[in-house]
Amino acid sequence: MANLSIATLFLVVVLCFAGVSVAKQCPNVQPVTDLNVLKYLGLWYEISTTSTSDNTFERNCYCTRANYSLSTDGSYLVVDNTCNLGSVQGPQQAAIGKAVPDPENPAKLNVTFGPSPPAPYWVIILDPNYQYAVVWSCEAVLFTPVEFMWVLSRTPTMDASLYASITQQAQKITGYNVDTLIPTPQQGCTYQ
Repeated sequence: MANLSIATLFLVVVLCFAGVSVAKQCPNVQPVTDLNVLKYLGLWYEISTTSTSDNTFERNCYCTRANYSLSTDGSYLVVDNTCNLGSVQGPQQAAIGKAVPDPENPAKLNVTFGPSPPAPYWVIILDPNYQYAVVWSCEAVLFTPVEFMWVLSRTPTMDASLYASITQQAQKITGYNVDTLIPTPQQGCTYQ
């Protein structure tokens, strides 16, 4: 009986290691190299996001936007994510977080909300005038990549041709199928 338990344990360990060797990993994505944190501050409207966001922490959110400000000591960004719950006229819900830029490349930020562990928030596409951006996040969870993408704009809407251009660029960078991005309702919103 002891030999059977040892054999079973050995088989489980071998299968786990085999799973690790064939597990899909996050793509090797490089963020932009010239992010000026001070220019990135301010209000950004979410134009679209992944189902990963839409089905979890942005569930039932409309009019989603993020406002970034500098902490009083200047060491991190304060992230104020706000959405209207249930409809464009629904009550507002906010989540306040902290984004810490990588000293080597400020476009690589680690973001936390409350007691959660830091998550990557990488700016992979950025308009030279800071009018739009695409943000990417990917972490392997149980040998499976969990991918997030946000298309952001300084205005609540984005020209369709610009959107198509930057999302195709994002797909080339990440390998993520941007046809699955979910548009964020921004029409008729009540912003406070």
